Amino acid sequence: MTAEAVRVAFDVTPLLGFRTGMGRSTAGMWEGIARLRPSIQPRPYAIGMTADGTLPAGTRPIRVPTRALIQVWSRTNRVSMDRWLPAAEVVHATNFTVGPTRRPVLLSVHDIGFLLHPSTADAVTSTFPGMLRRAIARGAHLHVTTSQLASEVEEHLGPGLLAAGRITVVPFAVPDLSDPGPLPAALAAAVAGRPYVLALGDQVERKNLPMLVEAFGRIAGGIADLLLVLAGPPGPATPAVRAAMERLDPQVAARVVVPGALDDPARVTLLAGATVLAYPSLYEGFGLPPLEAMTLGVPALVSRAGALAEVAGPGAQLLDPTDVDGWAGALERLVTDRAHRQERVAAGRRHVARFTWDATAAGLADIYRRLATSS
Repeated sequence: MTAEAVRVAFDVTPLLGFRTGMGRSTAGMWEGIARLRPSIQPRPYAIGMTADGTLPAGTRPIRVPTRALIQVWSRTNRVSMDRWLPAAEVVHATNFTVGPTRRPVLLSVHDIGFLLHPSTADAVTSTFPGMLRRAIARGAHLHVTTSQLASEVEEHLGPGLLAAGRITVVPFAVPDLSDPGPLPAALAAAVAGRPYVLALGDQVERKNLPMLVEAFGRIAGGIADLLLVLAGPPGPATPAVRAAMERLDPQVAARVVVPGALDDPARVTLLAGATVLAYPSLYEGFGLPPLEAMTLGVPALVSRAGALAEVAGPGAQLLDPTDVDGWAGALERLVTDRAHRQERVAAGRRHVARFTWDATAAGLADIYRRLATSS
């Protein structure tokens, strides 16, 4: 290594397959860091048996079943990563999955919902606490995206990490919004010319979608053309979402559109056309969709939960995620009061301008240099 360059083994596994918020944020980190060449030299690697054309050129594969490695690394300090990693001074684990290595590790912690709400953890995320604790015990430095998340990590995975300088806050920014593309035919026909409230995300418990369905039901009778669109893959909360829809008047329930997962171009088209983005999550470590909405000039109604108040700030209207009447009233006003909606759009545009991937990359690069020089 020279004084001017730091080689970083960078995990691009989240770029595989359908991209959730973790995939989009990893793409933003990668692209920002790649622009820092040659002072930072990212060396991509990916874990798993499959690869596709979405990975950066030169990605080093770790062709071991991902779940098998996760099980081992969450329970033991066996199976070193060093045999597979590209030559580097620092390892940046971007998606919680990290094993033993002789090199300094930067571990991005996107949230700790699996610790705060363990009943909602699935087979993979339930292994994260063990993997995180082992990585911390081996000396990993933690990258978090908000001060709120830093406090949560200190409380549940510390204490002493903040005092030791082993947690650094580097916010994410707005993922690259691809060019808009066509909606699926049935979805295009459903939303054509009609106002709609949009929710984006997997149907998991923390997204709080049944509450949103109930709030929509309370105002839909008075706004004849209004739709609610729940866009995202099905998940453990899908039965609860269906049950909430079944409690609506049948004519109102018919105005709840559930298109499933969308590709990025269709997702951008759908978001850009929304009247309001509703983001009623019970917990988020960051929360990208509100920032995406602000970028596209769509007002955002957001929960005051987890780190969302810190991220959405004055750019969004914040509400208690359990206040159904409050959500119903706020949605009704944003849909029907054009002047109020324009005020919220302007506030969102001002707020989102402070988030850039170049700033994220610069913050990460500072950590890489500290870790490289301390090893």
